[in-house]
Amino acid sequence: MNKSTRKRKKTSVNRKIFFLLTVQSGIIVLTALGSLFIMELLIRHFKAAYADLTFLAIVIPVAVVMGVVNYFLTQVAYRYVSYLTEGIERVAQGDYSVRLEYRKGGPLAEVFGDFNKMCAELSNVELLKNEFLNDYAHELRTPIMSINGFAKLLLENEVTEEERKTYLELIAEESKRLAELAKSTMVMARLDTQTIVGDREEYNLGEQLRQCVILASMDWNKKSLNLDGTGIRDVQYNGNKALMQEVWYNLLSNAIKYTPKGGEIRISVDEEEENITVKISDTGEGIDENAIKHIFEKYYQADKSHSAKGLGLGLAIVDRIVKLCDGKISVESKLNEGSVFTVTLPKWR
Repeated sequence: MNKSTRKRKKTSVNRKIFFLLTVQSGIIVLTALGSLFIMELLIRHFKAAYADLTFLAIVIPVAVVMGVVNYFLTQVAYRYVSYLTEGIERVAQGDYSVRLEYRKGGPLAEVFGDFNKMCAELSNVELLKNEFLNDYAHELRTPIMSINGFAKLLLENEVTEEERKTYLELIAEESKRLAELAKSTMVMARLDTQTIVGDREEYNLGEQLRQCVILASMDWNKKSLNLDGTGIRDVQYNGNKALMQEVWYNLLSNAIKYTPKGGEIRISVDEEEENITVKISDTGEGIDENAIKHIFEKYYQADKSHSAKGLGLGLAIVDRIVKLCDGKISVESKLNEGSVFTVTLPKWR
Protein backbone atom coordinates (compact mmCIF):
# COMPACT_ATOMS: atom_id res chain seq x y z
CA MET A 1 0.00 0.00 0.00
CA ASN A 2 1.48 3.37 -1.02
CA LYS A 3 1.69 6.47 1.13
CA SER A 4 -1.24 8.29 -0.49
CA THR A 5 -3.55 5.26 -0.05
CA ARG A 6 -2.63 4.95 3.63
CA LYS A 7 -3.28 8.67 4.08
CA ARG A 8 -6.75 8.40 2.48
CA LYS A 9 -7.69 5.42 4.68
CA LYS A 10 -6.47 7.20 7.80
CA THR A 11 -8.46 10.31 6.87
CA SER A 12 -11.60 8.21 6.26
CA VAL A 13 -11.33 6.52 9.67
CA ASN A 14 -10.65 9.83 11.41
CA ARG A 15 -13.73 11.37 9.81
CA LYS A 16 -15.98 8.54 11.02
CA ILE A 17 -14.66 8.79 14.58
CA PHE A 18 -14.93 12.58 14.45
CA PHE A 19 -18.54 12.28 13.26
CA LEU A 20 -19.42 9.96 16.16
CA LEU A 21 -17.89 12.31 18.71
CA THR A 22 -19.56 15.32 17.06
CA VAL A 23 -22.99 13.64 17.33
CA GLN A 24 -22.33 12.89 20.99
CA SER A 25 -21.25 16.47 21.70
CA GLY A 26 -24.15 17.87 19.66
CA ILE A 27 -26.74 15.94 21.66
CA ILE A 28 -25.21 17.16 24.92
CA VAL A 29 -25.18 20.78 23.72
CA LEU A 30 -28.75 20.60 22.41
CA THR A 31 -29.91 19.01 25.65
CA ALA A 32 -28.22 21.76 27.69
CA LEU A 33 -29.71 24.55 25.53
CA GLY A 34 -33.13 22.93 25.67
CA SER A 35 -32.98 22.70 29.44
CA LEU A 36 -32.01 26.34 29.76
CA PHE A 37 -34.84 27.33 27.47
CA ILE A 38 -37.38 25.29 29.48
CA MET A 39 -35.98 26.63 32.74
CA GLU A 40 -36.35 30.20 31.48
CA LEU A 41 -39.99 29.60 30.60
CA LEU A 42 -40.73 28.06 33.99
CA ILE A 43 -39.00 30.90 35.85
CA ARG A 44 -41.12 33.40 34.00
CA HIS A 45 -44.24 31.40 34.72
CA PHE A 46 -43.61 30.76 38.45
CA LYS A 47 -41.84 34.08 39.09
CA ALA A 48 -38.51 34.56 40.85
CA ALA A 49 -39.72 33.07 44.16
CA TYR A 50 -39.53 29.60 42.70
CA ALA A 51 -36.26 30.14 40.78
CA ASP A 52 -34.11 27.86 42.98
CA LEU A 53 -36.67 25.09 43.00
CA THR A 54 -37.16 25.40 39.27
CA PHE A 55 -33.41 25.30 38.73
CA LEU A 56 -33.08 22.04 40.66
CA ALA A 57 -36.15 20.57 39.02
CA ILE A 58 -34.67 21.17 35.59
CA VAL A 59 -30.94 20.65 36.12
CA ILE A 60 -31.24 17.27 37.88
CA PRO A 61 -33.40 15.60 35.18
CA VAL A 62 -31.28 17.19 32.43
CA ALA A 63 -28.08 15.92 34.08
CA VAL A 64 -29.60 12.45 34.28
CA VAL A 65 -30.70 12.56 30.63
CA MET A 66 -27.31 13.84 29.51
CA GLY A 67 -25.57 11.15 31.54
CA VAL A 68 -27.72 8.40 30.07
CA VAL A 69 -27.23 9.68 26.50
CA ASN A 70 -23.49 10.05 27.03
CA TYR A 71 -23.32 6.53 28.54
CA PHE A 72 -25.01 4.88 25.58
CA LEU A 73 -22.95 6.81 23.02
CA THR A 74 -19.77 5.93 24.90
CA GLN A 75 -20.85 2.28 24.97
CA VAL A 76 -21.23 2.34 21.20
CA ALA A 77 -17.70 3.70 20.76
CA TYR A 78 -16.33 1.36 23.45
CA ARG A 79 -17.83 -1.69 21.72
CA TYR A 80 -15.81 -1.02 18.57
CA VAL A 81 -12.63 -0.38 20.52
CA SER A 82 -13.14 -3.45 22.76
CA TYR A 83 -13.35 -5.74 19.70
CA LEU A 84 -10.02 -4.36 18.55
CA THR A 85 -8.49 -4.59 22.03
CA GLU A 86 -9.50 -8.24 22.39
CA GLY A 87 -7.94 -9.01 19.02
CA ILE A 88 -4.70 -7.25 19.97
CA GLU A 89 -4.53 -9.20 23.24
CA ARG A 90 -4.87 -12.50 21.38
CA VAL A 91 -2.14 -11.50 18.95
CA ALA A 92 0.09 -10.52 21.89
CA GLN A 93 -0.42 -14.05 23.24
CA GLY A 94 0.78 -15.52 19.94
CA ASP A 95 -2.57 -16.31 18.32
CA TYR A 96 -2.18 -15.02 14.74
CA SER A 97 -5.32 -16.81 13.53
CA VAL A 98 -7.59 -14.14 15.05
CA ARG A 99 -9.73 -12.17 12.57
CA LEU A 100 -12.13 -9.30 13.30
CA GLU A 101 -15.53 -9.15 11.60
CA TYR A 102 -15.47 -6.19 9.24
CA ARG A 103 -19.22 -5.50 9.66
CA LYS A 104 -18.78 -5.06 13.43
CA GLY A 105 -16.17 -2.36 13.00
CA GLY A 106 -18.50 0.61 12.53
CA PRO A 107 -16.28 3.68 12.11
CA LEU A 108 -13.26 1.41 12.70
CA ALA A 109 -14.16 -1.02 9.92
CA GLU A 110 -11.12 -0.09 7.84
CA VAL A 111 -8.89 -0.44 10.90
CA PHE A 112 -10.37 -3.94 11.40
CA GLY A 113 -9.48 -4.72 7.79
CA ASP A 114 -5.88 -3.57 8.28
CA PHE A 115 -5.70 -5.58 11.51
CA ASN A 116 -6.77 -8.72 9.65
CA LYS A 117 -4.12 -8.11 6.98
CA MET A 118 -1.49 -7.70 9.69
CA CYS A 119 -2.52 -10.99 11.31
CA ALA A 120 -2.38 -12.75 7.95
CA GLU A 121 1.17 -11.45 7.41
CA LEU A 122 2.19 -12.51 10.92
CA SER A 123 0.77 -15.98 10.25
CA ASN A 124 2.87 -16.21 7.10
CA VAL A 125 5.97 -15.11 9.01
CA GLU A 126 5.28 -17.69 11.71
CA LEU A 127 4.85 -20.38 9.06
CA LEU A 128 8.10 -19.37 7.36
CA LYS A 129 9.88 -19.35 10.72
CA ASN A 130 8.69 -22.87 11.52
CA GLU A 131 9.66 -24.08 8.06
CA PHE A 132 13.06 -22.43 8.50
CA LEU A 133 13.65 -24.14 11.86
CA ASN A 134 12.72 -27.51 10.37
CA ASP A 135 14.89 -26.92 7.30
CA TYR A 136 17.75 -25.58 9.42
CA ALA A 137 17.62 -28.64 11.69
CA HIS A 138 17.56 -30.89 8.63
CA GLU A 139 20.42 -29.10 6.89
CA LEU A 140 22.55 -29.15 10.05
CA ARG A 141 21.77 -32.74 10.98
CA THR A 142 22.71 -34.18 7.59
CA PRO A 143 26.33 -32.92 7.40
CA ILE A 144 26.91 -33.52 11.11
CA MET A 145 25.76 -37.13 10.77
CA SER A 146 27.90 -37.53 7.65
CA ILE A 147 30.99 -36.15 9.36
CA ASN A 148 30.36 -38.34 12.39
CA GLY A 149 29.86 -41.44 10.25
CA PHE A 150 32.95 -40.93 8.09
CA ALA A 151 35.08 -40.07 11.14
CA LYS A 152 34.08 -43.40 12.74
CA LEU A 153 35.03 -45.21 9.54
CA LEU A 154 38.44 -43.53 9.57
CA LEU A 155 39.02 -44.79 13.10
CA GLU A 156 38.71 -48.37 11.88
CA ASN A 157 41.96 -50.16 11.19
CA GLU A 158 40.86 -51.87 7.98
CA VAL A 159 40.59 -48.75 5.80
CA THR A 160 42.52 -48.52 2.56
CA GLU A 161 44.38 -45.39 1.58
CA GLU A 162 41.91 -44.75 -1.22
CA GLU A 163 38.95 -45.06 1.14
CA ARG A 164 40.67 -42.82 3.67
CA LYS A 165 41.13 -40.14 1.01
CA THR A 166 37.48 -40.42 -0.07
CA TYR A 167 36.22 -40.12 3.50
CA LEU A 168 38.42 -37.09 4.19
CA GLU A 169 37.15 -35.37 1.03
CA LEU A 170 33.56 -35.99 2.11
CA ILE A 171 34.28 -34.66 5.60
CA ALA A 172 35.88 -31.55 4.09
CA GLU A 173 32.87 -31.03 1.79
CA GLU A 174 30.34 -31.40 4.62
CA SER A 175 32.39 -29.08 6.85
CA LYS A 176 32.38 -26.48 4.10
CA ARG A 177 28.62 -26.83 3.83
CA LEU A 178 28.21 -26.23 7.57
CA ALA A 179 30.40 -23.13 7.37
CA GLU A 180 28.32 -21.77 4.46
CA LEU A 181 25.08 -22.32 6.40
CA ALA A 182 26.43 -20.43 9.40
CA LYS A 183 27.80 -17.65 7.21
CA SER A 184 24.51 -17.16 5.31
CA THR A 185 22.54 -16.97 8.55
CA MET A 186 24.92 -14.39 10.04
CA VAL A 187 24.98 -12.29 6.86
CA MET A 188 21.16 -12.21 6.68
CA ALA A 189 20.88 -11.24 10.35
CA ARG A 190 23.32 -8.36 9.82
CA LEU A 191 21.60 -7.12 6.66
CA ASP A 192 18.19 -7.12 8.37
CA THR A 193 19.40 -4.35 10.71
CA GLN A 194 21.42 -2.43 8.12
CA THR A 195 19.85 0.64 6.52
CA ILE A 196 22.75 2.28 4.65
CA VAL A 197 25.74 1.07 2.66
CA GLY A 198 29.04 2.18 4.15
CA ASP A 199 32.69 1.70 3.16
CA ARG A 200 32.09 2.72 -0.43
CA GLU A 201 34.95 2.79 -2.87
CA GLU A 202 35.28 3.00 -6.63
CA TYR A 203 36.44 -0.24 -8.19
CA ASN A 204 36.28 -2.36 -11.35
CA LEU A 205 33.02 -4.28 -11.14
CA GLY A 206 33.84 -6.35 -14.22
CA GLU A 207 37.06 -7.55 -12.64
CA GLN A 208 35.15 -8.47 -9.48
CA LEU A 209 32.81 -10.67 -11.53
CA ARG A 210 35.79 -12.41 -13.16
CA GLN A 211 37.23 -13.13 -9.71
CA CYS A 212 33.91 -14.68 -8.63
CA VAL A 213 34.01 -16.91 -11.72
CA ILE A 214 37.50 -18.08 -10.73
CA LEU A 215 36.44 -18.67 -7.10
CA ALA A 216 33.56 -20.87 -8.28
CA SER A 217 35.60 -22.63 -10.98
CA MET A 218 35.87 -25.87 -9.00
CA ASP A 219 32.07 -26.09 -8.79
CA TRP A 220 31.27 -25.38 -12.43
CA ASN A 221 34.16 -27.51 -13.71
CA LYS A 222 32.91 -30.42 -11.61
CA LYS A 223 29.63 -30.29 -13.56
CA SER A 224 31.38 -29.69 -16.91
CA LEU A 225 29.51 -26.42 -17.39
CA ASN A 226 30.38 -23.96 -20.12
CA LEU A 227 30.77 -20.59 -18.41
CA ASP A 228 30.75 -17.73 -20.92
CA GLY A 229 32.15 -14.51 -19.46
CA THR A 230 32.95 -12.76 -22.73
CA GLY A 231 30.13 -10.31 -22.08
CA ILE A 232 31.81 -8.99 -18.91
CA ARG A 233 32.98 -5.40 -19.49
CA ASP A 234 35.28 -3.32 -17.33
CA VAL A 235 33.07 -0.72 -15.63
CA GLN A 236 33.75 1.47 -12.61
CA TYR A 237 31.28 1.21 -9.74
CA ASN A 238 31.21 3.09 -6.45
CA GLY A 239 30.01 0.68 -3.78
CA ASN A 240 30.84 -1.75 -1.01
CA LYS A 241 33.05 -4.46 -2.54
CA ALA A 242 32.33 -7.06 0.15
CA LEU A 243 28.54 -6.72 -0.19
CA MET A 244 28.63 -6.85 -3.99
CA GLN A 245 30.87 -9.93 -3.78
CA GLU A 246 28.02 -11.62 -1.86
CA VAL A 247 25.59 -10.68 -4.64
CA TRP A 248 27.63 -12.08 -7.52
CA TYR A 249 28.81 -15.19 -5.70
CA ASN A 250 25.28 -16.09 -4.57
CA LEU A 251 23.79 -15.58 -8.04
CA LEU A 252 26.59 -17.56 -9.68
CA SER A 253 26.34 -20.37 -7.10
CA ASN A 254 22.58 -20.50 -7.65
CA ALA A 255 23.05 -20.79 -11.42
CA ILE A 256 25.65 -23.58 -10.99
CA LYS A 257 23.44 -25.46 -8.52
CA TYR A 258 20.39 -25.60 -10.81
CA THR A 259 22.13 -26.09 -14.16
CA PRO A 260 22.54 -29.74 -15.19
CA LYS A 261 25.85 -31.22 -16.30
CA GLY A 262 27.03 -29.91 -19.66
CA GLY A 263 24.82 -26.80 -19.40
CA GLU A 264 25.81 -23.18 -19.98
CA ILE A 265 26.03 -20.05 -17.83
CA ARG A 266 26.49 -16.58 -19.30
CA ILE A 267 27.49 -13.37 -17.56
CA SER A 268 27.24 -9.93 -19.15
CA VAL A 269 27.76 -6.35 -17.99
CA ASP A 270 26.25 -3.29 -19.70
CA GLU A 271 26.89 0.31 -18.80
CA GLU A 272 24.43 3.12 -19.41
CA GLU A 273 24.48 6.80 -18.53
CA GLU A 274 23.01 6.34 -15.06
CA ASN A 275 22.97 2.57 -14.45
CA ILE A 276 25.04 -0.58 -14.62
CA THR A 277 23.22 -3.78 -15.60
CA VAL A 278 24.53 -7.26 -14.83
CA LYS A 279 22.85 -10.36 -16.25
CA ILE A 280 23.53 -13.94 -15.19
CA SER A 281 21.69 -16.50 -17.30
CA ASP A 282 21.69 -20.28 -17.26
CA THR A 283 20.25 -23.23 -19.13
CA GLY A 284 18.98 -24.85 -15.95
CA GLU A 285 15.68 -26.36 -14.94
CA GLY A 286 13.89 -23.00 -14.72
CA ILE A 287 11.47 -21.62 -12.13
CA ASP A 288 7.68 -21.84 -12.22
CA GLU A 289 5.52 -18.69 -12.00
CA ASN A 290 4.38 -19.31 -8.43
CA ALA A 291 7.95 -19.76 -7.18
CA ILE A 292 9.08 -16.55 -8.92
CA LYS A 293 6.63 -14.58 -6.74
CA HIS A 294 8.36 -15.79 -3.56
CA ILE A 295 11.89 -16.51 -4.71
CA PHE A 296 13.45 -13.49 -2.95
CA GLU A 297 11.72 -14.17 0.39
CA LYS A 298 13.78 -15.37 3.32
CA TYR A 299 13.82 -19.15 3.84
CA TYR A 300 11.74 -19.79 0.72
CA GLN A 301 12.72 -22.89 -1.25
CA ALA A 302 10.97 -23.88 -4.44
CA ASP A 303 12.27 -27.41 -3.93
CA LYS A 304 10.63 -28.72 -0.73
CA SER A 305 12.24 -32.17 -1.10
CA HIS A 306 15.68 -30.96 0.08
CA SER A 307 17.24 -32.45 -3.05
CA ALA A 308 18.95 -29.08 -3.50
CA LYS A 309 21.01 -28.22 -0.45
CA GLY A 310 20.39 -24.83 1.13
CA LEU A 311 18.22 -22.75 3.42
CA GLY A 312 16.63 -20.37 0.94
CA LEU A 313 18.75 -17.44 2.16
CA GLY A 314 21.01 -16.85 -0.84
CA LEU A 315 18.56 -14.94 -3.04
CA ALA A 316 17.09 -13.14 0.00
CA ILE A 317 20.61 -11.87 0.77
CA VAL A 318 21.04 -10.76 -2.85
CA ASP A 319 17.70 -8.94 -2.86
CA ARG A 320 18.44 -7.16 0.43
CA ILE A 321 21.88 -5.96 -0.70
CA VAL A 322 20.60 -4.74 -4.06
CA LYS A 323 17.81 -2.78 -2.36
CA LEU A 324 20.30 -1.25 0.09
CA CYS A 325 22.20 -0.02 -2.97
CA ASP A 326 18.97 1.50 -4.40
CA GLY A 327 19.14 -1.05 -7.19
CA LYS A 328 16.67 -3.52 -8.69
CA ILE A 329 16.76 -7.26 -9.28
CA SER A 330 14.42 -9.24 -11.51
CA VAL A 331 14.19 -12.76 -12.90
CA GLU A 332 12.83 -14.20 -16.11
CA SER A 333 12.49 -17.95 -16.37
CA LYS A 334 11.01 -20.78 -18.40
CA LEU A 335 10.71 -24.32 -17.13
CA ASN A 336 13.30 -26.67 -18.63
CA GLU A 337 14.90 -23.79 -20.52
CA GLY A 338 16.65 -21.70 -17.88
CA SER A 339 16.60 -18.41 -16.01
CA VAL A 340 17.99 -14.90 -16.35
CA PHE A 341 18.71 -12.80 -13.26
CA THR A 342 19.12 -9.09 -13.96
CA VAL A 343 20.66 -6.68 -11.46
CA THR A 344 20.44 -2.94 -12.16
CA LEU A 345 22.61 -0.65 -10.05
CA PRO A 346 22.65 3.16 -10.07
CA LYS A 347 26.04 4.77 -10.55
CA TRP A 348 27.11 6.33 -7.27
CA ARG A 349 29.19 9.48 -7.39
